[in-house]
Amino acid sequence: MPPKLTRPEAVTLAAYSLGASDRAFDTEDIAFRVAQLVPGMFAWQKEEYRDQIDKELVRVALSDARLKKEYVVGSHDKGGWMLTSKGLRFSEKNAGLIKGKGPERSRGRSEQQVERERARLLSSDAYQQFREMGDPAALSQGAVNAFFRIDVYVKGPARQRKVTRIVNNFGDDPQLGELVNALSQRVLKEE
Repeated sequence: MPPKLTRPEAVTLAAYSLGASDRAFDTEDIAFRVAQLVPGMFAWQKEEYRDQIDKELVRVALSDARLKKEYVVGSHDKGGWMLTSKGLRFSEKNAGLIKGKGPERSRGRSEQQVERERARLLSSDAYQQFREMGDPAALSQGAVNAFFRIDVYVKGPARQRKVTRIVNNFGDDPQLGELVNALSQRVLKEE
């Protein structure tokens, strides 16, 4: 186990290796993966049970990664955990600290799905309004909601996951990045 890797960082890297920049994963999925990547860090303390994963330690580490580090969004009981753009940047930079390789793209979204979503965003009313006005703050709320595929009923962790997935995929996009980042701040403030 690398000496400088904290538990919140370990679960963040485990989520990354599952493909959590594109979709949310359950605590159990992350617990199983982190036990593979950093053996013993989340094991039960009693010697005869050291081969068992202490899921509560994993859940607490994920909560710390959300609350203290802002690396993940979501929760244990409401749809699972997903990387934030900050968590994604951390993971890409530090993936070498864990055994194994980068994210399993097949567990997340395919390249074809990402390209279809990009095309949808580029043809959206929000993008067209942004091109005409140049100011993300001037966009209609309906266009913004349609851009992220949210409405008044999508709240809390579900709202965060929808917005975060688009930021993770398109926040650095040369055409969409500025709009995605500005609108994501607006949408998450409205909660």
